Amino acid sequence: MKRVKVIAFTLAFTFVLLAFTVQPVAAASRYDSLRSYMDSRYDAVRGGYSIPDEDLVRLDPTYGAITIMNKTGTLANRPPPIPITLVMNFVKLQQYLTGDEQEQPKYGGFSDYLLGPVTNGGNYRGLVLWQMLKSHSDVPGTGDYEINATANLLWINKTSTVSGGYAVSRDAIDAGAGPDLLSTAYALSSFKILNSMYPEENAWDWLFNETATREWIDSCREGDGYKLYPDAYLPSVTGTAAAIMAYYALDSLSSIPDIGDVESWLLARQVLSDGESEFAGGFEEGNGTGVSSLESTYFALTALEVLTALPSVNTTAAEAFILSCQTPEGSFANAPGFSTGKLLYAGYACEMLNMAGFDGALNTLSSSVDPYSPGDTGFEWRLYIIVGIVLIAIVLAVLGVRAD
Repeated sequence: MKRVKVIAFTLAFTFVLLAFTVQPVAAASRYDSLRSYMDSRYDAVRGGYSIPDEDLVRLDPTYGAITIMNKTGTLANRPPPIPITLVMNFVKLQQYLTGDEQEQPKYGGFSDYLLGPVTNGGNYRGLVLWQMLKSHSDVPGTGDYEINATANLLWINKTSTVSGGYAVSRDAIDAGAGPDLLSTAYALSSFKILNSMYPEENAWDWLFNETATREWIDSCREGDGYKLYPDAYLPSVTGTAAAIMAYYALDSLSSIPDIGDVESWLLARQVLSDGESEFAGGFEEGNGTGVSSLESTYFALTALEVLTALPSVNTTAAEAFILSCQTPEGSFANAPGFSTGKLLYAGYACEMLNMAGFDGALNTLSSSVDPYSPGDTGFEWRLYIIVGIVLIAIVLAVLGVRAD
């Protein structure tokens, strides 16, 4: 029996030692999950990012991924997480430079993927992406890549209309579509970026009739908000934010009539009445809908940031809503409860979390445990081992007493 006791005590000591020396499996943070998802969508050959279920690299998810790295500060690491020049080459290749510059409706703009559709929204994101990459001029080789700024200005003007507003694309105009306020805001913001990056192009000279553009923007006003186009049914967060973005691009926020009322209208769109709702904290698209989305929240906060009105936002509630839009795969969806998301929305989320009043994208995501991760089970398995050892010791003690 003495041998049994020696073996039992030895095993018990070994198990206890293992229980307290083996490191527990830590729960993944929200940032860990997002980074893992982002890495899974990266094409190390072409330098861009893809959406789920396809291998086609696209501009929008690449914009989202680079925005995430930019807002979390990792893009400034040396070496950076991805080769910046490779991504620059990818972006450069997305500029549509095929065919006759006058006759080809896509010529000069940035397409979502090679020879794909060209829109004012996608073109704007392409320019913002290019601006982010170009800001890292300390990386060797970045000066070897350039876009055709003149061709891009030419494409933007192809989307202008006699009313002064801008449409989604030249193809849309040819199909009978009219201008909308969001496309107008993207076009004017693109002029501003090109004027900043390529001053020799005199980008604002390409705005043929600024007076007509301003008058068209004003024609979208209804009450304290703005509609996406003059004949739209009701004002919306996206329309109102687009008007502010457009005037901001023109450096004339002060020319917005009763701008304080517009600000109050936007602030009133934050859903706060029902703290138990999954939509609480976000911004609704229209007055009284009570249904918020990540996209509406992004546009609202972007406009309120421009108006320096973020201190009036309940950022704690907004942050909770933004985080609730993260999906089990690590990306972000347009609303809570979705199983899959988009890198574009994840980029929007990081932009918002980096605004004044929030804790910063990296801090917030790194300090938050991913609710979909298995979690830290270290305490539980140690407890089970110790309880098991105690039970074995009791059994051996009883057997020992009987044997003696």
